[in-house]
Amino acid sequence: MGSAAPKDPTTELLGITVNGRLLPDADIVSILRNWTAGDLGSIAAAVGVIFHFLATHPGIQEALRAHPGNLAIAIDEMLRIDDPFLVSRRVTTVASHVAGFVLEPDTRIYLNWTSANRDERVFGNPDAYRPEEHAAYNLVYGTGIHVCPGRPLATLELIVAVQTLLGMTARLELAADAELVRETYPLGGWRQMPVRLR
Repeated sequence: MGSAAPKDPTTELLGITVNGRLLPDADIVSILRNWTAGDLGSIAAAVGVIFHFLATHPGIQEALRAHPGNLAIAIDEMLRIDDPFLVSRRVTTVASHVAGFVLEPDTRIYLNWTSANRDERVFGNPDAYRPEEHAAYNLVYGTGIHVCPGRPLATLELIVAVQTLLGMTARLELAADAELVRETYPLGGWRQMPVRLR
């Protein structure tokens, strides 16, 4: 659309330069794909993890029904315990030193978010549900310059989903004789997780 293009994130993305050059088309397509289809899949994966957690932790489910408090950190903690976002791919731009290893520029690396969110040196028992205590170390949405830009919207959507679930039901539980099927790498969460709403 040239100069007639609206001022929006996509138009801004098309005009971004890195080292004096516009982003390649492949990078723009990848970013747009993550902004759209990736986000729908991310929310679905997160809802599955949260509903499974609530169904298998009836005490926490009842506590949140009675006193929802800060649902955002409760939801983040559920996602930390069973992180549906397994890894991110990156390419080093400069020589880097990580845990005694030298990574040369243009080295492809994988950041394992699941491992980081379950690091026993940080969280002790990684399955322990302690939202307030763990909030500062939770990496579900990444960190630093790579923090997820969709975090505020995703958090709002997940809060509404949990509020609606808890407000319209008396109990959430796994369906009797349910066959639970985990997603397979590189996806996290549940492929199949039948529940019963009461």
